[in-house]
Amino acid sequence: MQIIVCGAGKSGSSIAEKLSQLGNEVTIIDSSSELVKKLTNKLDIRGVVGHGAHPDILERAGARDADMMIAITSSDEINMLACQIAHSIFEVPKRIARIRDKSYLNPSHQDLFTSEKLPVSVIISPEKEVAKNVLKRLEIPGAIENIPFVDDKLKFLAVKIDDDCPIIETEMNELTNLFPDLKTVIVGLLRDGEILIPKSDDKLIVGDIAYLVCPKELSRRAISIFGHPEKEARKVVLIGGGSVGSEVATMIDNLATKINLTVIERNDSSALNLADKLKNVRVLKGSGVDRDILHEADIENTETLVSLTDSDETNFLSAAFSSSEGCKRSLALLNNSDFQSLIKSLKIGEFIDPKAITISSILRHVRKGHIKRLYSLINGNAEVIEGEVSSSSELIGPSIEEMNLPQGLRIGGIIRKEKFIMPTGSTFIKEGDEIVIFSKPECIHMVEKLFRMSPDYY
Repeated sequence: MQIIVCGAGKSGSSIAEKLSQLGNEVTIIDSSSELVKKLTNKLDIRGVVGHGAHPDILERAGARDADMMIAITSSDEINMLACQIAHSIFEVPKRIARIRDKSYLNPSHQDLFTSEKLPVSVIISPEKEVAKNVLKRLEIPGAIENIPFVDDKLKFLAVKIDDDCPIIETEMNELTNLFPDLKTVIVGLLRDGEILIPKSDDKLIVGDIAYLVCPKELSRRAISIFGHPEKEARKVVLIGGGSVGSEVATMIDNLATKINLTVIERNDSSALNLADKLKNVRVLKGSGVDRDILHEADIENTETLVSLTDSDETNFLSAAFSSSEGCKRSLALLNNSDFQSLIKSLKIGEFIDPKAITISSILRHVRKGHIKRLYSLINGNAEVIEGEVSSSSELIGPSIEEMNLPQGLRIGGIIRKEKFIMPTGSTFIKEGDEIVIFSKPECIHMVEKLFRMSPDYY
């Protein structure tokens, strides 16, 4: 595919790198010659210096032959205008724009983004994507990742292996004997920063992140067997009532299953607005690193603290303070990789990476055809892919064992006629099966081949 990326900031450069690694022809546009030069020297991509919404710049970037444009500059208006120009002049088939301002995303204006008005094919709102990620992690507290696949029939879960995990040093092939009804597949491990596809005689060790696929109804049991019997959070303290925090608070306020939520916001007007808007939420005016305020929020009896301010320092410190005061779990929004590493090494909480969430939300729209969904993990070092098996797929015929699939991918689950099938070596795949596959980046093209994707994605 020929893809234009407008914006060479952190997210834009990461997306360009990932798309290039996947074999796409990528051109990046940015007004900073320094950023463009840096990326073109580092990556196998083209670069154009200029304004991403100017027709002559888009022409130079190859818009007439482009299959997709991703507008991810720091300006909503430039992103929308770039999509307009790409559609009206160059007829680029698919146009993705990052839009952050809530005024554009108001449901009453939903007919704004049409081919006759503002032709944005896909809107990515980082704040909404992060908020959805937080809600999923609150749903199953022991899971670092909780991603639904196949219309939420399957769950992809990531679980930290701690000292109290009851199956440490247990070989993979023994797990089925120990838990015959578990129906959970360990598709991958993150160990010492490296992704591993486990073999039958591999064992879990303390510090691993285990990646699992299981039916939704068994997800809580699976998590408990891996050492995380925590119940769904019923008492939550949220620090920061800004764009992300207010989105999360609103989602929680609207849940059918009620959560006891307290929001701490230091800005007077923001705190008042939240108190007026949210019906079932307690709002405190103050700082998330003020121990008196944390105690007023009853942090010692809180199941989960979520810190979503604009400051990494505040989010990190509030997680540390809440952990020391007896809060069972902390989630901190952290942009800086140093803080992310530190919170892991000190074991004071989990981090939310907004850049990784945004990138993954964009990448899932890059593929179509028989690949229905893609979720990117660990800055693109692993992918979880959902696809439907066509009649011409190479998956049909041999058993999974006879396919000789590369070591870099693992089939995690199969849904056939609404029922879950746990894949084993003797399993045969049929037309119409919906499959979830865990893959390293170097095997993505093999996954596309297995699903018999046409070269024309659109």
